[in-house]
Amino acid sequence: KQGIEHRGFSFLDVFSPCVTYNHDNTYQWFRPRVKKLEDDPAYNPADWMAAMERSLLWGDEIPIGRFFERTDVPTLHGAEPVLNEGALVHGDTRIPPDLARSFIEELM
Repeated sequence: KQGIEHRGFSFLDVFSPCVTYNHDNTYQWFRPRVKKLEDDPAYNPADWMAAMERSLLWGDEIPIGRFFERTDVPTLHGAEPVLNEGALVHGDTRIPPDLARSFIEELM
């Protein structure tokens, strides 16, 4: 939920054990290993190196949750005023006919 609500880039890795084909990594296998990062009071999601170290853990402990977050960097939407009118894909990108004509005349 945090990744979806975060204003900016989020990378989500979702664990969904396949009950049909994966008989090794079952829900019973995952449950004792999965540890929520937010349950560790010493964990700081603003620490890049700690996030990278935790992201490499897999086995007896599998960390889940928000690994890293920066709030001091503006989102692309906040950094680019041209996006205030919405996504570029929804804007009018047509060239006015007189301008298009002048381009063609210049190339001829």
